[in-house]
Amino acid sequence: MNTYFEHHDIHTNHIFDFETECFVRDPLEFNKKQTRKILSKILKKLAPSPETYIKTLRENPCPLLQNYLITKKSSDFDFWFALKLRQYQMELKQIPIFLNYHLKNSFNNDNKAFGEFLKLIILQYKKVFFNKRVSKKVKDYYKLFFLTLENKRSMTKVRKPLTSYDTLALVAIQNNPLYIKNRIVYFMDIWLALKKENFIDNHTSFENFKAIFKEHPIDPKNRIKWTGTNKELQWFIKYLAYESKKAVDLDKDIWVITIKCFIRNCGKEFTESQLRNASGKRLDRKELIEAILRDL
Repeated sequence: MNTYFEHHDIHTNHIFDFETECFVRDPLEFNKKQTRKILSKILKKLAPSPETYIKTLRENPCPLLQNYLITKKSSDFDFWFALKLRQYQMELKQIPIFLNYHLKNSFNNDNKAFGEFLKLIILQYKKVFFNKRVSKKVKDYYKLFFLTLENKRSMTKVRKPLTSYDTLALVAIQNNPLYIKNRIVYFMDIWLALKKENFIDNHTSFENFKAIFKEHPIDPKNRIKWTGTNKELQWFIKYLAYESKKAVDLDKDIWVITIKCFIRNCGKEFTESQLRNASGKRLDRKELIEAILRDL
């Protein structure tokens, strides 16, 4: 069978050759009645006299037709695209390769437009041109690629805070601006303990550490590099904001503010989702964090 799997561009002669062979050889993967209807539709688009072509297919399985390269600009691009997909009933593993090619070359990596196009193709042509297996493979591609992409976008998008806070401002500082100065020894002990227990980077300056508890915005380059796990940072924040209530009530902004104060060990930003949904079972580390922060 002339399937042209490696030819991802859509040529009318490739599709016509394939459908002609299907009609003549009648492979199990394709319904002959369906193939006849498809050939009729193709010939109505390409041949001056479709009826004559259909009648002579058995005697002359390769009638000459003018070849066209079908591009996104073609008015019937969806028709030919669906017929090209039909060929992959014989080689399902090639479908993602074909789809990736057209995402890049036909849709210029416009993920949203290509996603909508694929939904249209499945809705309009499943069972008409291709079978359930092809439909499922295209749907799986859509879910794995496009929905994952949307999730990544939503995860990496840092929303604007609803509160006026930019840090984990301590309640005590609001009541007493000299709170840190008066308890400087305790803050230094906490800073050193967090470094010793590998919660924060060993190069973290004391000034940058103190800044996360004050009310002034932090320069992104001065954020604390968290060297513990995501779950440990979650425990750190929850202890300050919820359990001990040492920090102001950040409500729904708690993870947005955390991102303004801390950065991942690799240098990349956290996402709200990473912090909100962090998992971990080292409760001994949770207890250690709480013990360190108790004198804050």
